[in-house]
Amino acid sequence: MQIKEIIDYLDLRFPKETASDFDISIGFCIGSKNIELKKALFALDLTFDVAKEALSLGCNLIITHHPFLFNPINKIVFDSPQGKIIKFLCDNNISTYSMHTNLDVAVGGVNDSLAKMLNIDFVHEEAIKDKMMVSGKIEKCTLADLVKKVKETFLLDGVRVVGDINKSIEKVGIIGGSGANIQSINEAKFMDLDCLITGEVHLDKAIYANNIGLSIIEVNHGIERFVFNFLKEELANKFGDIFQISNINTDPLINM
Repeated sequence: MQIKEIIDYLDLRFPKETASDFDISIGFCIGSKNIELKKALFALDLTFDVAKEALSLGCNLIITHHPFLFNPINKIVFDSPQGKIIKFLCDNNISTYSMHTNLDVAVGGVNDSLAKMLNIDFVHEEAIKDKMMVSGKIEKCTLADLVKKVKETFLLDGVRVVGDINKSIEKVGIIGGSGANIQSINEAKFMDLDCLITGEVHLDKAIYANNIGLSIIEVNHGIERFVFNFLKEELANKFGDIFQISNINTDPLINM
């Protein structure tokens, strides 16, 4: 089986048309589609350690969530961090492919996967461009109880919280990435959600959410990696047991 078969499936399953306008670097990025696929490695980001891991595992395709060339480059210098990775990939005939916001909004994508893990009762039947949030009801609890559940589910050492920890929570929205913008906060409030779970909340947005009575749980951006557990199962059922999930933690931010 050639790499092209996997790429063609992913292009249909997660159409580029559903990606946000800024997402110009998704899809097939480096390598050749017309070579025999050995194994494929899922990773949240492409770092040099991930590239070396792929080689050690016999993978000649790396599928990432965050695009490696998110900001296009016009020079490849082998001594630069990106150039070093590109040279390593080319030297070892390893190809790369990424799915970013098209995976976020997909049915069965990032936010669906996270919602399932938290047992949020939701309905999501169609991927809509820029419609990131997945929402629904959970078993009624306090904000403190939900914080504990989020930490345990996503294996987090800590989170940041906006709102009264004794507040009653029943309707929740989740956006795995950096989703605490004014539009999402207003959408959550309009939908009468009690809490929005997302990553990378700026102070002004936290103040705004608090002022309008919306609780927020800020999680690690890296929880998006859990989508690969679901995607690996889906692809293995179609293409066989040729998929691995990276063991490299690509998030340099740690809780201390």
